[in-house]
Amino acid sequence: MKAITIKQPLASLIVHGIKDIENRSWRTNFRGHVLIHSSAKGDIAKFGCLQPNRRLKVLNTPMSSISFNDLPFGSIIGSVEIVDCVQNYASVWADKGVYNWVLSNAVLFSEPISAKGKLSFWDFDGLKEVTIECPECCSHEIAIEDYTTAPYPTYLHSCNNNVVM
Repeated sequence: MKAITIKQPLASLIVHGIKDIENRSWRTNFRGHVLIHSSAKGDIAKFGCLQPNRRLKVLNTPMSSISFNDLPFGSIIGSVEIVDCVQNYASVWADKGVYNWVLSNAVLFSEPISAKGKLSFWDFDGLKEVTIECPECCSHEIAIEDYTTAPYPTYLHSCNNNVVM
């Protein structure tokens, strides 16, 4: 499955469903689910975006009480769907003059999966995208099949983040 490495705290903001834009200098035509990998090193200067400034939607979320050193590093921490790629998107997270990848359907994994990141999109073989019938809500939805939970795979999806089938 495709993955992309993002520095903390931005990676955690994405998988918590707080940050709905990923800003990049390059356009992507990729649409679909992508794994979010938190880089081994974070950007503590960006941790200021969690303070009450122009990005106020962080307040009163699980991210508002996490310290920088408690964030997961060097691991796949969740997934998100890339639904569009535009410039000058109307979001507090969108930077001007760059490409704004529009993100949706964030999923935070219950446990980080240790992995070494790479530049641009890269493939992670331990997880793959599948369609399942959720045992909790009975809907058919996209899930991520986690082969790292042998002998039985785990399905990670938005209804119930960790459902064993």
